[in-house]
Amino acid sequence: MRQTILVVDDEEAIRRLLTESLTRAGYRVAAAGSGREALALVEQEPPDLIILDLVMPEMDGIEALRRIRERGVTAKVLILTAYGTAQQIREARALGVREFIGKPFDLDRLVGIVRQELEEDTRGLPG
Repeated sequence: MRQTILVVDDEEAIRRLLTESLTRAGYRVAAAGSGREALALVEQEPPDLIILDLVMPEMDGIEALRRIRERGVTAKVLILTAYGTAQQIREARALGVREFIGKPFDLDRLVGIVRQELEEDTRGLPG
């Protein structure tokens, strides 16, 4: 079964670019333009990985992630941001974020990070 990625970004061009690139890389991709839309999609089908913009109107990435975690979703999360405060980074790390990717980003590098994060789940335990 193909792994599912949820792309959450208020910029339509970024959502489209990531959706097309990750679909070509073999993943199932859902996209949301807001934190609220992301919450609805997560409730329908929890993804394996979430690519989440940090700065969005109405509900920022940290608040969206907090609410996603409250729903028991344990997906890995990559944060996209043009800028982020030290406080936001601390909060994101406390919510399980390991990777932060700056905007503008290198698409090949981002797809490589996604692949690496998801392969960790499929390798299993050694021995």
